[in-house]
Amino acid sequence: MMFTRTFTIESSALNLMKEKEQGIITQFRKSDETLLRKLIAIGIMPGLSITLEQKTPSYVVKVEGTRIALDRSIAKAIYVRRTK
Repeated sequence: MMFTRTFTIESSALNLMKEKEQGIITQFRKSDETLLRKLIAIGIMPGLSITLEQKTPSYVVKVEGTRIALDRSIAKAIYVRRTK
């Protein structure tokens, strides 16, 4: 077999991922300019690797070695292509 990892082209919202799943951020689905600037300022941007570490009581993700807590509305706006 040529590929050793599961690979998908489709992306889905971060809040639909399972805990411990990893992926690559593909896009933001929100037209709120302030929110988009905030995400980029805290280090969340398309092309970066992201791991969903927990879903409750809030979403905790790890991006480039940094843990970040997010609320559900923000998690729904971040789209990820799963890699694991």
